[in-house]
This record gives sequence, structure tokens and C-alpha cells, in this order.
Amino acid sequence: MRRLAGLFLLLVLTACAPAPSGDGAAVPRSPVSPVVTPAGLTAPTAPAGLRPVTSPPPTAPAPFTEPATVRTVIDGDTLTVVTLRGEAVVRLIGIDAPERGSDGHPPECYNEEATRLLAELAPPGTVVLLERDVSETDRYGRLLRYVWIDRNGQRLLLNEELVRRGAAVAREYPPDTRYAARLAAAQQVAQATRAGLWSHCSTADVTPTSTAPPARDARCDPSYPDICVPPPPPDLDCRDIPYRRFRVQPPDPHRLDTDRDGIGCESG
Repeated sequence: MRRLAGLFLLLVLTACAPAPSGDGAAVPRSPVSPVVTPAGLTAPTAPAGLRPVTSPPPTAPAPFTEPATVRTVIDGDTLTVVTLRGEAVVRLIGIDAPERGSDGHPPECYNEEATRLLAELAPPGTVVLLERDVSETDRYGRLLRYVWIDRNGQRLLLNEELVRRGAAVAREYPPDTRYAARLAAAQQVAQATRAGLWSHCSTADVTPTSTAPPARDARCDPSYPDICVPPPPPDLDCRDIPYRRFRVQPPDPHRLDTDRDGIGCESG
């Protein structure tokens, strides 16, 4: 019996003995505990030679955007900004606001109100984000951009907001049509609620953008792609046709775009 008790004690001591190290020294065992990374602390880095797993990059690049600071508001669809590249004039894409008037022509209906609204939404000193579509500039060297502003922590598309409030009309200028559907929907809201110029101006002053241009035939001069104006002769003036604020392309045989800004019969 005494021999069995001694054998049992030997077995217990052997099981509890420290595990030997590589050089024969005993290494004390320590209990295993889970790894916990408290909030705000950085998790341990991977061992040397191993590369951490990261998410793949997006398959398509984001549209070209650039921060800028508003310097002045020129009219309802044009402003000057300062970027890291310097000062520039920005023409808002996809919209057309009433003109200030030039060459002896008076300002168009709702011009002052549209200019004032743009100045309220983006006063001088406002930091904005400029988004390019396809074209960089227009024929006058103005940057063609969608302009985003921060409103209560959310981004607001300024082009769309001006149309929704009736300060401008939606107008497609291919190939820069990324937000054409949004702008057209905003215009439907403005027309339904008779916002801005839709209640203050006559229908002769405002010609909504057509979603489908009229069929073309030999009687329509190609300089006026969205309407049908016959080629000369005779020579026609704006008072001879019922259209206002339509797109004009060179050579403009009737000279309906007097200030050469691409829009015909802006007034009169």
C-alpha cells in the first residue's frame, strides 16, 4: 500500500512540473487570456513580413472636384471663386438664369431676384465644392461646374436648388448632362408650385427645356437645334419668331444671338 501511494505522488508531481525550455531551463506556464483592444487604442500591428488585408480600391474614380471660396456673385448662374489655382469665373452647368441685360437691352424678368438668391445661398466667403462634368470651360473661358454647398451638415447642389426655387430654368448643354434628370425634376416642382419666375414672369419670358427636340427637316436651320427657324432669306429678327432663350450654334445666319453667349433672343 505504501508503495502504491508513493507511485501516485510521483505521477502528480511530474504532471505539474514546468515545461523545459530549449536550453533545458524550466519555463513557468501562464494562463491564456483573450486579447482585448479598448476603444480608442490601436490594435497591435501584424508581425514583420505579413501584409495587412485591406479593402480593394473603388473600381471607378470619383468625379473631378475642387474646393473653392466664393468671391463675388455676378448674376443668377455665374460667380467668381478663388481656388488653389487662382481666381476664376464659374458658370453653373445645366441651368439658365435671367440675364442682367447688355447692349442697351434691359435686365430680364426676375434677374435681380435670381442674383439675390444666389448671393444668399453662397455669399462671398462661402467654401464650396466644384464638380466638373465633361467640359472644362465654355467659349468665354469660364469654368463649367456643378457647385455644392454645405447646408446643415449635408451637401446641397446649388444648380438644382436655384431651379427648384424658380430662380433659373433647367437647360441641357450636351455633353455636360450628368444631372439633367435631377434638374428637370426640380423644374417640374418649381412649375407646379409656381415658384419664383414661374409666377412673376410671362410665358414669353420663360421657355422650359424640352426633353425631346422637334423633328428636323430642310426648313429648319441647323444653327438653332432646339427650335425650327427657317434659313434666310428672309432675314429674321427676334420679334419675327415666337421663341425665347434657345440654343444657338455658329454661324447664326439670322444673328439672333447678339451677345454671342450661345443663347438666342434673350430679350425683346
